[in-house]
Amino acid sequence: MKRYGVAILLLILVSCTKKDDALTELARELGSYKYSYIETGNAIILNGVTSGEKTLTYRGFPVSLTGNASGETVVTATIDTSLVASYNILYNETNPSISATAFLPSFNGSYRIAAGENTATDSLYITLNDASKLKDSTLYLVPVRLTANNGGQVATSIVFFKMMVTITAVDLYINGGASFGYSYPYARNGSQYWGLYLSTDDSGQPIGPASLNISVAAGVRYPVDELHAYAVTDVSDSLITAFSAAAYTTYERFPEGTYAITKSSATVAPNTLYSKDSLTVSFSNYSAFKPGTFYLMGVKLVTDSNDPLSAPARKGVTSYALFSFYVFQ
Repeated sequence: MKRYGVAILLLILVSCTKKDDALTELARELGSYKYSYIETGNAIILNGVTSGEKTLTYRGFPVSLTGNASGETVVTATIDTSLVASYNILYNETNPSISATAFLPSFNGSYRIAAGENTATDSLYITLNDASKLKDSTLYLVPVRLTANNGGQVATSIVFFKMMVTITAVDLYINGGASFGYSYPYARNGSQYWGLYLSTDDSGQPIGPASLNISVAAGVRYPVDELHAYAVTDVSDSLITAFSAAAYTTYERFPEGTYAITKSSATVAPNTLYSKDSLTVSFSNYSAFKPGTFYLMGVKLVTDSNDPLSAPARKGVTSYALFSFYVFQ
């Protein structure tokens, strides 16, 4: 009878034992550990496609065992995306979820510890790998699990990193161009401006440039491929009116048949900022310009939706080249 009583008691004890849930197990594993190693990373985006992912700053975490390795031991680091939600619950934070490929451990996640040593030569940090699903100016939590082979016991089994990710959009702007005589382009209200005062020859015809080159620059180096810039002319009423108001001077649009873009595209080579060639606007039929009148025309950067390497123009007036002619009476 006593034997049956012991068996019943053991059965009751076993049935009352409850396995901890995953969150409780994680809290126990972490204990009071809540360090986050802060890093920064950056990527480039062109027409919705990210590239050029870089880890800008990081702090290495020493990969160690609880004791000296009995033989060569390899500690493996893997990013555990499931821990983001658990971390948020434990510490009342709102870190966004991440994909399995957004970040990677340094050194391919493998850290060798020589026999008799307890710390790897290489330190652990995370690298930005794929920013296609990440948002600009966002801080991401990246949990990393550590495990050891050869019977080794890691000193810390979970390490948390946080990376501030910035994503820089590629854009283009006008940054200068050719001069005519002693007249050089300069920035006026943000646009590159050519203000030419033209004299006349013995027959009374204005003397002006046959053409002028316009250079283009990128706001950021694009590492993947060259960038293509495209441009069109602008003599719209809105441009003439806005510039006249800003200059406190009445301007007229260039007469028809006096201007044309004879080279409407330019190229910025990979990993450079400035175009290797220029846009070109040509001028003719100077007899159409009346003396004593201010004339204005613009060249603005545009995007070719059929060209994936066509970078968008920078918002605002920096995407404009403005040309003003005034013929002396």
